[in-house]
Amino acid sequence: MGEHKRELQDVLFLTALQGLNYLAPLIVFPYLMVVLGAEMFGYIGFSLSIIQYLMLFVDFGFNFSATKRIAQSKHNYDELNEIFWSTLYAKLIFLLLSFFVLLIFAFGISRFQMYSQTMMIMFVMVVGNAFSFVWFFQGIGKIRVVSIINIISKLAILPLTFIFVKVPSDYTKASLILSLVYLLGGLIACFYLVKKKYIVSRVKPVKNKIFSEIKLSYPIFISTAVASIYTALFVVILGYFSNPIEVGKYTAVEKIVRGICFLILLPVTQAFYPKISSMSISGNVFGLIKKSLFAVSSIMMGAFIILYFFSDLIVSLLGDDYAGAEVLFKIMAFLPLIISAGGILGQLGLLAAGDERDKRNYQLVYVVAAVVSLISVLILVPGLFANGAAIALLVTESMVLLGMLWFNKKNLLYRK
Repeated sequence: MGEHKRELQDVLFLTALQGLNYLAPLIVFPYLMVVLGAEMFGYIGFSLSIIQYLMLFVDFGFNFSATKRIAQSKHNYDELNEIFWSTLYAKLIFLLLSFFVLLIFAFGISRFQMYSQTMMIMFVMVVGNAFSFVWFFQGIGKIRVVSIINIISKLAILPLTFIFVKVPSDYTKASLILSLVYLLGGLIACFYLVKKKYIVSRVKPVKNKIFSEIKLSYPIFISTAVASIYTALFVVILGYFSNPIEVGKYTAVEKIVRGICFLILLPVTQAFYPKISSMSISGNVFGLIKKSLFAVSSIMMGAFIILYFFSDLIVSLLGDDYAGAEVLFKIMAFLPLIISAGGILGQLGLLAAGDERDKRNYQLVYVVAAVVSLISVLILVPGLFANGAAIALLVTESMVLLGMLWFNKKNLLYRK
């Protein structure tokens, strides 16, 4: 791994930053879970699921497609400039469309009108995220900048939670504070771009170029969109069949578990994605991918042990409103192992190192998993509520891992 010293340094650096990055949420979210109670935290959890869909729509897969193209063109200023502006214009179009979609959810569906206030407040997240420029910074090898911006934003805004959120009725204040983190991050990212003069000359909107970026991102968007069925849509379905208390329990446990997953997985994929994208043109990168898979899986085994065997202790810290959530922790304890392995094999093995056929295979895995997830969640949630959603999530993530293993089998077995 010595030849990848820069990327290893990035992984260690990003892991440390991710630790700081998650430190504030890991303090703030349990605080909100306790102070707001399961019901009011359920309002935030449900609204956040809708907002995550809108952020996914605005991102439209650019975090992979545009990142790869920028990594391969970062020494060609004119091409880099063209990719940047075409991608940004496309995101602005999707941002406007996402606002109209939000209005339909908030005021057009009677069952969801109780969540309308928090949904409208949290749309600020979508705006801020649209200007985070993760895809650009990662492509030019400046992913550390994104992590530093995230830390500054969270440390500056999230502590306000302890000042302004004191009782369950303060859930709207909590929603606003969470949203301002994204807005501040977007403002800092814009300022940094201008100050460092990464992009100087503005390119006028060219319809063909914009649609070209959209077309390149479309397969990845479909993959992430169908994947969101079992990340965000599960909460929406649970909210339809149950109540905010069940939503609050499920959201609380899922956030803790996914937070642990991404604490380790994100630094590895963010650091190595541009490197593997560049190396895939001329070099064999599968030995590096296998080493990354082994390292991440080893760490995630520790996460499984903590979540499974210490679930009672974790729930006791959350308070009486979350009684019974021990079962959710035990079900979801397997997810860090499954999600991290699937993430490495998919993002690095198929997207970064692969070709157009691998991109289609990546998409196919998530389409199949989405079908499985919809069937399982609609069968399990009406009777088992939050526990049913957790089981459906485990089944679906297992399907993703199996699919990624299948399409990576030749690379993993025969290529070094």
